[in-house]
Amino acid sequence: MWIYLVGIIVELAILGILSSRLTQLSFTMLMRLTRSRSIAITILTIILFPGTVIHELSHLFTAEILGVQTGKLTLAPESIEGEDVQSGSVQIAVSDPFRRTLIGIAPTITGVISLSILSWYLSQTQMLIIWIALLYLILTISNTMFTSKEDLKGVLPVALTIAIFTITFYVSGIRIMFPTHIAETISVIIQSLAHYLAIAVAVNLIGILVSTLFLLLLQKRQS
Repeated sequence: MWIYLVGIIVELAILGILSSRLTQLSFTMLMRLTRSRSIAITILTIILFPGTVIHELSHLFTAEILGVQTGKLTLAPESIEGEDVQSGSVQIAVSDPFRRTLIGIAPTITGVISLSILSWYLSQTQMLIIWIALLYLILTISNTMFTSKEDLKGVLPVALTIAIFTITFYVSGIRIMFPTHIAETISVIIQSLAHYLAIAVAVNLIGILVSTLFLLLLQKRQS
């Protein structure tokens, strides 16, 4: 089980790098086609809209569940003139580090669950239209599920606290033991997550390959 757990962490790290690269390639491709930064950003925002909705609603619902006051919700850039364009946002009141951490990482957790469900359906369906729709959703969610610098505020203290307690328990010989059937269920879930995240990684790799080839062809044609 621990091997699969480490695998999930590695897959998430790879997915974060790949999704960022794919977004950059997509923007470059749209810039080449439209020759307009504002149009390219607008098109990319529309393409990633389903993922943006899931990302921001994850923040919103988690905050509401934890009793943290929320404010204005936006699902589109308020401005596309600056260097950094924020596709969406939700105003969240100041809270303690623990709740802030849960709110911050909520989109990633929701994204992992969503990608696992979509990847399972992708491996089951044989209908081309549904297959294409699932590929699109996997790409847009994996490109918007990761937390921003703003979302990560308060995460480090909580992560360090958990790490200290975990190491202390381990050194002290304290182990959390689950009943056999619960341990087996957890193991199956972790293995499934590792498998389906691998599919999401593969989809992003294909997306990068296709985008790169398209850019090369476009560059060759324009030269």
